[in-house]
Amino acid sequence: MIFTSSIIEYKNPISKFIIMGKNNSGKIFYKNMGGDFSYFLKSNSYDGLVLLNKSDFPVEIYIDKDKILFNENSNKNYSNSSTFNYLRKKYGDNSSSIYITNSTIKKDNLARLVEDKYRGCSKNLSNLLYEKNVISISVKKNNLRKINIPSIFKNNLNRQCDGCILGCFDKKSHEKENLFSIKNSYNDYDLEKLNKIKTRLDEYGIDIYGLSKSIEFSYKYLNHIYKFENLNIDQLDNITKKIVSDKKDEIYSDLACGRKYLEKKYKIKSLSDKKRKNIPKDYLKIIDSAGMCLFATNPKDLSNIVNTINELSNLNYSIDDVKNLIKEIGKLESSLN
Repeated sequence: MIFTSSIIEYKNPISKFIIMGKNNSGKIFYKNMGGDFSYFLKSNSYDGLVLLNKSDFPVEIYIDKDKILFNENSNKNYSNSSTFNYLRKKYGDNSSSIYITNSTIKKDNLARLVEDKYRGCSKNLSNLLYEKNVISISVKKNNLRKINIPSIFKNNLNRQCDGCILGCFDKKSHEKENLFSIKNSYNDYDLEKLNKIKTRLDEYGIDIYGLSKSIEFSYKYLNHIYKFENLNIDQLDNITKKIVSDKKDEIYSDLACGRKYLEKKYKIKSLSDKKRKNIPKDYLKIIDSAGMCLFATNPKDLSNIVNTINELSNLNYSIDDVKNLIKEIGKLESSLN
């Protein structure tokens, strides 16, 4: 597995890292990791990390300048806060960490790779680390590289992620609506229960937004199996208790694996990812290869993508340059598989 920055050489901090790997059949795949940790790695001059083979025992990776240590993991409590406190005590406050949690141990597809307790990314990335027997990666803050913050970063009032340069092109800055969002109809009792639910899920380490979509999908298409009376706050409280249980039933393990898993298992066609399906695949490849978030640009407009790349990198790519880059990416993908 490889952690790498984008193929475009930014003069400024990037908005995400690309994680590449090879599955058991030898096929190359890649996923994205955004947020502060990618920004932090870049600012400390770490452009990539290659993990070969699987550790014989659970290991913590600690990076200090050009020194890399593989320490045996002694943490037995994989809740979010316990793991964070354990790593801070071991490696000090002058460090930043990504780590797995109980959701990963339970092999949930919606498990989050958590960064410093408060942020995380899904897409099954924590499970990729767990397959290598890597429990955490911690980096000491050395400030090895000067970061020139571009004006586009400073002036954008619509940023949601602290590590993102551009913010969201077509999303509002408020929280994405989901089952675990605050409703106007909630009273003090509801708000207190909602807070307990979100704390429970954060401690477990699962993607709350993804779980919301999974529950909504099950309620709409699979309620002959799940038999949810409704999706009110008391019902959500009951569902999430079963999700984080050490001995949860198979149907709740399925919920924790996400909507796409349920669609495939039960052979149900829904309208999921309708927006993404309307985006040309080549444009998605360019956005990913440039290290940009899908929502940082207009993914259906190649000229907007090119302009965004140029504004970020202080370079001057033309549309033809990017079209040629798309061809090169295609050749590279063909040579790897």
